[in-house]
Parts: sequence; C-alpha cells; structure tokens
Amino acid sequence: MKKSPKKPAVPTLQRDPRVVAVIRATRDGFELTALRSSDGTVSMLAAHHFGLDDERVGKWIESERAARAVIALPGADVIVRAVQLPRADEARLEGALQLNASAFVQGRTSDWRVASALLPRERGDGIRTGLVAEWPEDANRADMPKGLNEGPMVSFAPAIAGLAAIASVADVPLLWVDSANGVLSVCVPTTRGLLARVIRAGGNGEDIELAEVAQAVGEACVHAGVPSAEIPIAIERTVEAARGALAGGFGCADADLTKLAALVSNCDESSDAQWWRSNGLAVGIALAASGPAMPLTRLQWTDLSARPDRLGALINRISEPRMARRIMLVGILTLALAPIAVEGSRLLLLRWKLPDLEGYMKAEEFDRKKQAMYRVLGRQGASMTKTLSDLACSAPDGIEVEFINVAQSVKGQAVTVRGKARAAGGLQGTEIMLQMEKQMRESGAFEAIQRNSEAPDTRGYQEFAINATSVRPTYSVAFPEAQDFARTSMRVRRYGPPPDDVDTVASGLDTRTSAPSGATTGTASGATGAASGGAATSAANPRSSAESTASGAIADDASQSDTETADATGNGRRSRSGRGKSSTGSAAAAAPTAGSTASAGAASASAAPADSGATAAAGADSKSAARGARAAGTATRSGLATRSNIGGSSEAEPPPPALSDNEIKRMSREEAREALVKVSRARQRADLDDAVKTRLKTEFDLLLERCKHE
Repeated sequence: MKKSPKKPAVPTLQRDPRVVAVIRATRDGFELTALRSSDGTVSMLAAHHFGLDDERVGKWIESERAARAVIALPGADVIVRAVQLPRADEARLEGALQLNASAFVQGRTSDWRVASALLPRERGDGIRTGLVAEWPEDANRADMPKGLNEGPMVSFAPAIAGLAAIASVADVPLLWVDSANGVLSVCVPTTRGLLARVIRAGGNGEDIELAEVAQAVGEACVHAGVPSAEIPIAIERTVEAARGALAGGFGCADADLTKLAALVSNCDESSDAQWWRSNGLAVGIALAASGPAMPLTRLQWTDLSARPDRLGALINRISEPRMARRIMLVGILTLALAPIAVEGSRLLLLRWKLPDLEGYMKAEEFDRKKQAMYRVLGRQGASMTKTLSDLACSAPDGIEVEFINVAQSVKGQAVTVRGKARAAGGLQGTEIMLQMEKQMRESGAFEAIQRNSEAPDTRGYQEFAINATSVRPTYSVAFPEAQDFARTSMRVRRYGPPPDDVDTVASGLDTRTSAPSGATTGTASGATGAASGGAATSAANPRSSAESTASGAIADDASQSDTETADATGNGRRSRSGRGKSSTGSAAAAAPTAGSTASAGAASASAAPADSGATAAAGADSKSAARGARAAGTATRSGLATRSNIGGSSEAEPPPPALSDNEIKRMSREEAREALVKVSRARQRADLDDAVKTRLKTEFDLLLERCKHE
C-alpha cells in the first residue's frame, strides 16, 4: 500500500520582542524598516518599499520576526507639548507630568489618543523634560498598508517621539521635515531642558526656508526661558542641522554624525548624512519604542479594549471624518433629488390609475356641489316642531317663556327665547336660568348659546333672553327621563301619578299621563306641538320668522283643553284658556298673576308642557267638572295678599328690623336671600311712612348686591 505524501509542517516563526518594524508613508507607497534594539543602540535588519496596493506588508513583518509595528504619524496631525519639571523623585515627576497632561488635554480627547513620557536625562540645573502628545479626534486617520489592521501589536507614534529619543541620548539638535504637508518638527537641547516644537512652515510640496526654522527655534527658546546668551547658539546649531534636509527628511549637523553613528551597530553607512536623512526617523522611533519614550509610540486610533458589536462598529466607521464627509454629501444629494424622484413616481402612478384625469375632476366637482346642496337643505329644511320640542325639554321647572322666535339662518335655525325665571325646587331664579342654559348646551341640539339677564324684581322673578342656533335637524336628542316631557309630563312630575281609583275621563286627565310608567307620547310633548302651530310659517318660508308667545301657542292649540296650575299656596285649580287673537299675543294677558305659570305654553319647560298633556280627549262632563273646580280655586285665592291687594290677609306683617351694612356683608348666601324676600315683601305695603320706605329701599339694594357677588 502506497502511503500518501504528507506536507511538511511549516514551523511557526517566533517573534523577537526586540525587533520593531517602523512604517513611514511616502507619496507613492510605504517605507518599511526592521530594526533590533539592544542596550541603547539599534541594528538595522532590513528595509523595503511597498506600493499603495501591495498586501504583502503583513507577511514581510512576520518574516522579519518583528513583535511590533509602529506607524509614523504626520507631524501636522499631532499636538506636542514639552513640560519642564524640577528635580524630584521619579514617582513625583510622573504624577506632575500626568497632571500637566490632564490640564493640557482637558478631557477633549480620549485616553488612547493621548500619551506622555518622561525623558531620562537631566539638563542644566537638574531639569527633567516630559513630553505630552495628543492625537485629536478631528484629525485625519493615518494611512495604513493593505493587509495590516490596528491592534495591540500595531500602534502609532508622532515623529517628535523619535527625535526626542535620539536628542536625549546624543545631545544634539535634530529636526524632521515633512515637505509634503509643510510641517517641521524640531528638538533642541538647552540648559532649560529639551525644547520640542512642531510648526507649520512653507506650503504643501514647497521647500522650507531657513529663516522660518530660525524664527521657530527662537520663539521656542524665549517661551521656555532659555538664557539670552544661549539662544543664538541654539538657533545657529539648528539652522546648520536643517541645511541639507529642507527638501524633506531627517536633519542633523555634519559635525554630529559621529555621535549619531554610535547609536547604530553593524552598519557601515551610519556615518553618511544621506543615510540618516532616509533612516534617521526609523532609528529614533525604534529607540523610543524600547526606551523611556515608549508610551509615545502606543497611540491608537480606536479603543482596543472595547469590542463593539456590528452596530457599534458601524457607528465608529461613520464617525470617521472621511466617512462622515461622504455621508453628508450623499445626504445633500438625497435631499436635493429625492423629492423630485418621489413626485415623479407619484405622478406616473396617478396617471396609471387615472388615465382620464379630467373626467375624474369633473365628477369630483359635481359630487362636491351635491354635498354642499344637501348640507344647505339639511339646515334649512329642519323641523320647527323638533326645535320647539328640544327647547321645551331643556327648560326646567321655574322657567316662564314669554316670547319665542325661530328663524332660518346660514348655520341652522336661529332661536330667540325671552322669559322669566322664578324660584322652584329649592333653587333661585338665577340657578334655574343657568340650569336651562346648561341643559341646552348638553343636549347637543343647540350651539352658539348666548344669555342675557336682568336683576330680579320684587317678586324674585328674573328676566332673561337666550339666543342660540338649532343644529342637527335629524339628530334625535336622548334626554334623561326626568327631563323628557314625552316620557313624564309636568303634572306627573309635580303631583305624581293619579291614584288607581281616579276616573281619568271624569277628572279631565290624559290617559297617557295617568299610566304609571309615563307612556311615550312622541318626540315632542303636547305643548311643543301646540307651539309649532305658531311657528309653521317660518318652516314654510325661510325669510319669515316664527314668532309666538307662550300664551299664544297655548291659545291656538289648547282652546278646548284644560290646564292645571299651582298657586302660591300649593292649591291646584283648573282654568280654560281662551283662543288668542294672534300668534304673537301678550303673555301677560294669559298669565295675570305670578301663580298662573301654566300659560308659558309649548315652547317653555314650565308647567305648560305638562299641562298640555291634559288634551282635549276629555268629554263634556270633564269640562264642566273642571269649570267647577276652577271656580272653587278662584274663590280660595281671593283672600291672598298680593301686590295689588295689600293687606288681603287677616293681619298685616310688621316691617323687618333694620339691618346695618356690616350685618348684610356677614350674611351667608341663604340668609341674604331670606332677608331680601322679607324686605321685598314689606316694601309692597302702602301704609309705610317715608323713613321706613327709604330704609327698606337702601336695605333692598344692599341685599341684592350681596346676592349678586356671592
């Protein structure tokens, strides 16, 4: 049996922690240099140039056994500050440097984009130099070779970190010129510490002038407090180092090449100025990555400790300046073109659904006109009987209607009601009037309700006028049973259902109202039907108004019916109302006294709607019995005291005692009302002298004002 050949196992390359791969971006690709650091010196292992689209960078770094890869950042993207610290122990110096870094950054940049390092060498009078590097979040992301991703073994470092690492050992002025971006990084040793400065000079692709280098170094020395005698020397040495590097690259003085060559081992070209111009920055970053300046080579673009999900990664990707600009451009184009595209698609869809758009518009216009016509007919063709019925059911006991006007208007039937409100059911006239307005509003049959009222007269009657618009002609109002006269008449409300042994025909009672449950008598009460006779003219002709008084409505329809009222003493009497001369007759003629409230008729919700329940169904016998009872009731009332019959009772009532202003102000609402009734009753007497009349008039006005403000 032939055995299949096995592929030889490829041994895994063991990475050397002392080997660092320095990556520097150029105009046409990336320059990679592998260096090994040992005892403060470095040895160059290999160097290679890769194109922008070359993906072999990762394999090359692995083949060189580099444990780390450091990408050099452009000087313009990093903000560097040198901090000069006095002599102290290492722990205190580290704390002071961290404090200066926090004050310098002030929380505007994330921790993984800020680094600080304390350089080892003391200068002058024991001065230690610390560097703080900040990579702002609004800076551009550094260019990275393809196939290489940011991670724990791939970090970023500013060019000033490599210069500071060499200058702190060799004690010579150094600079790095980024001519592509017009940035100059300078490190100058002085007796006041190591001066580190990054400045912009020249322009993109242009050479930097020596005068600009001298000016930058002079300003840095003055700002750091370098002695004036030392400043010209520092400027001269730095200008000498920059002479051959203004076109770009690493710069140093020719006299200092011997000191720099001592930092590179196993390299015959280390004493050549051109070699240092190309590889000097890589040597400095390698020294910084293995020395005290190592934190400056650990900058990261993102937080490596955080592991965002897909949504977080997408947000981080969008937050990059380059991607944000692209998204903003796409958004602007979308806002500009999307409405046009949407409207065009909508127009095409409408044309597909409505090929005959003109015919559809004509049909819509015709239907709109028909609906408008139906709305007008619905408002103007409303039933006046229903309006009067709704008005009657909305009027509580105590309302005496004297005038009703129903006329057509644009929004419906305009209703005007005038009458008086008297005390009933333990409520004052004002409360009765407000209750009527509330019931009209809650019924839903009336809108635009406006009320005007006068002050109560001597009897406590309060005149009012209500203007409203009757709407919803086809809307059947569901009144409560205690408010609907079609279900419970006024007779039954006041006196309850008649006993079972009472002959309703002989007593002149309506058989419908005698039923225990108050059988249904239609939508409108009998009184409302009577009032519609006086308002029929307005329903036939919208221009004419249906004006009818409560007494006229009763006279037109109830000339043969009996009405029942209750006088001031609670004694019932029956009276026959004669036919009125016109539909606008006087209510005073039908109701000569305050007790005869039954003449309020069909349009009101007083005693008349219930009394009209006693229709003309009763026979001649019941009418004759009613006339006898009415005569008896008149005889009983003849002895009552009224305004026209003062002293009709057996004994005159003395005037009430005098009331002061303070006593009236301290009265409650009920006490003021009782006192007002007594004073009003006393003023009706004719045997009072002028002083008492004046006092009663003053008290009457004060009590009336007190009742108004309650």
